Amino acid sequence: MPTLFIKPGRVFVALREEELDLVEEGWEPVAKFRSPSLALRAARWYADRFEYVMEWG
Repeated sequence: MPTLFIKPGRVFVALREEELDLVEEGWEPVAKFRSPSLALRAARWYADRFEYVMEWG
């Protein structure tokens, strides 16, 4: 299940379960989505709104 994470200045979409340990690296989970396309759309909105860099994996 794709998960949206934020960190000051950055937004990240985790597409694989292995990436969910990002919390230990200071990332904050914001939302989970049913599809990667919805997660990427939300990440683009977040990045544009707050002028963050968008990343995905």
